Amino acid sequence: MAFLDRYNQGIRTVEQRLASLTEAVVHMLHKSLKSLTEQDVTAAQDVLDYDDVIDDETADIEQASVELISLQQPRQEDLRVLTASLRIVRDLERIADYACDIAEVTQTLAASPYFKALIDVPRMGDLALTMLERAHEGILAKDVAIAYEVMKRDDAVDQLYVELHQELVTVMRAESEYIEQASNLLLVARYLERIADHAVNIAEMTVYMTNGVRQPFRHSARPTDCEGTPPSRSQ
Repeated sequence: MAFLDRYNQGIRTVEQRLASLTEAVVHMLHKSLKSLTEQDVTAAQDVLDYDDVIDDETADIEQASVELISLQQPRQEDLRVLTASLRIVRDLERIADYACDIAEVTQTLAASPYFKALIDVPRMGDLALTMLERAHEGILAKDVAIAYEVMKRDDAVDQLYVELHQELVTVMRAESEYIEQASNLLLVARYLERIADHAVNIAEMTVYMTNGVRQPFRHSARPTDCEGTPPSRSQ
């Protein structure tokens, strides 16, 4: 009984630490986006300073998951939780890295006013942030419908990226004095597009943890709504 208690506690601890890590990364991304909009270099530095905390927690969760897999012979459903955790922490670490990249852009661009009010970049940031938050909710609830919702939201982020890319390239061609600003904002748009992709990766782990299906959404027939069941391996 004591062994089972330690085993179950180990699984729950990994889940709890993963949830806390996700919340920390959500906060980090939100702060980096706010720093960009407000040209707040202090907030940007706070984001950069916190990256080591994320890296350390990522490593600790990975180690705890590997130890449980190798030493405890977890049940099938618990094994899925642990293997999914190994994937999710890597996606979260990359999102945190992109948040730091955005913070660095804030520091680069803080000295001069933007050539126009930021509208589409914050909009794209809000979409990516919402995807990450919903992916987190899907993991906690093991809700496949939420996972598909996250996947469907990715199209809006991709479309905004295309529009922003076109707009910023046009600015760089027409007004050379804005090349630095526009090129850095284009980098931010790219970071946000990648963050959205990582949110989709996390959502895919909801499907895997729920029923064992490990199939990237991009290889699946897209559902017409968020209430469908996940695709079978034969699709």
